[in-house]
Amino acid sequence: MKKERNDLREWVLTMLQEERYKKIQEILKQNESVKVTELVQVLNVSIDTVRRDLEYMESKHLLKRVHGGAILPTDHGDRNAFTYRETKNKDKKLELAQLACEYVQEGQAIALNAGTTNLEIAKKLSENFERLTIISNGLRIIEHFSSKPGFTVIVPGGILDHEEYALYGKKCEEDITSYNIDQVFISINAISVDKGLTDFRIHEIDIIKAMMASARKKNVVADSSKFEKVSYMNVCPLDQVDMIITDATINEDIVKMYRDSGMNVAYTPKSAL
Repeated sequence: MKKERNDLREWVLTMLQEERYKKIQEILKQNESVKVTELVQVLNVSIDTVRRDLEYMESKHLLKRVHGGAILPTDHGDRNAFTYRETKNKDKKLELAQLACEYVQEGQAIALNAGTTNLEIAKKLSENFERLTIISNGLRIIEHFSSKPGFTVIVPGGILDHEEYALYGKKCEEDITSYNIDQVFISINAISVDKGLTDFRIHEIDIIKAMMASARKKNVVADSSKFEKVSYMNVCPLDQVDMIITDATINEDIVKMYRDSGMNVAYTPKSAL
């Protein structure tokens, strides 16, 4: 009887492990990277369990461990998840960043949440404008305005997320909601007609919501690879968004589907590039 109980316990533990491995693979397939701290919350297990799972999965060539998390198997070397995402689809991000600037007017108050797409928008805003008010929780974003004396840069207080180079927390959200913002550009992980905006960055969700609540115009910036994808945390439905800005490689059928649902999708046609 004791042996049977032990066998049953071992079988249950094996099944739970397999379910975790499957979930981690699903998250990586959707997002291409994930942090250990996020897996702890999503899987509801200890940080040691997550680390053991990632170590085992790396031994099976299912993922590559990096500082603070894991990415899909690549030859990118020892880099963290943010840096890995920063290099993905960079040409598309540069293109949509230039388009986003066309909707900004000198003197406006602009909010940018943390994210690699907004990092490219920050660079373009710095190049194209002389007088803006910027509020952002992204430290990599903020540093791009350090050489712009005509910019008013507002940094909300909060807790530092070391892997995402971002601030988060209730204090950060309260600071953001104390301002009236002309436009927000939301860097998001996934968009779908059915689920709206979703993301894998647990700490970023409430920051996004605070910025959207404070902004007169709500823009989403996402390259074409993020459409009709669903990540594991809901942000908001599409009817809370004014416009989605993307790149020229977006599929025309996808554009039509979103426009038929009432969404304004902006991109530069390939013929105009």
